[in-house]
Amino acid sequence: MLYLSGMKEFEVLSGGNAIRVRATTRAGLVTAALQGLMAAASPRTSEIDEKKERPFSVTADDFGQLLADLLTAAARASDANKEAYEDIRFTLITDKKAEGAFVGRPTKGFKTPLKGAKAPPDVAKNEEGEWETTVTLS
Repeated sequence: MLYLSGMKEFEVLSGGNAIRVRATTRAGLVTAALQGLMAAASPRTSEIDEKKERPFSVTADDFGQLLADLLTAAARASDANKEAYEDIRFTLITDKKAEGAFVGRPTKGFKTPLKGAKAPPDVAKNEEGEWETTVTLS
């Protein structure tokens, strides 16, 4: 199923083992990938509807590795804090560094174990000039 949100989109593939994401900006691509990751894990909603923010800072050698590391950091924070993240508030994003906070809500857990990225995806602009990649989940 394809999900659209503003100028970004994601699709959960292969029975939840991969997500395809596309966006007009790198920040949008990361946010779409986070939303795809959470959708693949199918969070169980909680009665508590209070938004939570979890700060992060991730550095990598290139943007593909940065995306993979951000998804893995989100999966770990989500599991540790019992939260499902729906957005990212960036204070900095470059092709090698991202800082900000994952934004989400409490969850009762996930139907599918939460995964991070298996390997750095190839990230590139497509013919329409949008950022696009497929992320394999571990």
